[in-house]
Amino acid sequence: MDANVLRCGACGGTIGEGVGTCPYCHATIESRHCLACFHANLATAAHCAACGRELGLEVVPEGDTLRCPSCAGEVDFVAIPAGRGAVHECPRCAGQFVDHETLRSLFEERAVLGRAAPRSAAPAQALGPVRYLPCPVCHARMNRKNFAERSGVIVDVCKAHGIWFDHGELPRVLAFVEAGGLREAERRAEEQKRALSKQAAGAAAYVSSTDGYSDARDLWTELLRGLTS
Repeated sequence: MDANVLRCGACGGTIGEGVGTCPYCHATIESRHCLACFHANLATAAHCAACGRELGLEVVPEGDTLRCPSCAGEVDFVAIPAGRGAVHECPRCAGQFVDHETLRSLFEERAVLGRAAPRSAAPAQALGPVRYLPCPVCHARMNRKNFAERSGVIVDVCKAHGIWFDHGELPRVLAFVEAGGLREAERRAEEQKRALSKQAAGAAAYVSSTDGYSDARDLWTELLRGLTS
């Protein structure tokens, strides 16, 4: 039985859920984006396959000047309005690039407003060959990091411009934030600071050992330092 197998309406080829273009005939696959986690669902879906929320009004993607690093720069992104900016999404592989300011606003909406954890989280993607992708803005090679050190989601980070999420990773990270993952990271950071302060011989030694860690008061600053160091 292949009831759960998705097939292209143009050529009948098997396609992955959330992918916007058929890998065989390159036909466009109609989809609906979730306003909460930005996952691309089938056009006929009533609920988001990633976060379980009811799908409401569709987000209308806009044109974009950036190109997908995962597709070797061959595919133009589309821009999905989000937070204080946009999620840049590849219509072929469904990967997503988000600049730091936009991502920060999305995290604040979920961590500060305190929404409950979603009913279901997007499943982990199968591990493939490790690739170090170029930033779609500056084209420098991005670093691979475990988001917040304990989420289990390995993202690609450009310190200057933003973070790349493979298909399905952005919903998983947003679910992690909603479930209190960043607050737990903050608690662990405070514990680390206290432990380091006990070990330090003086203020100068402490600042040197933590690379200025004690001067930071913003959780996003700490998170970004952990991702890009």
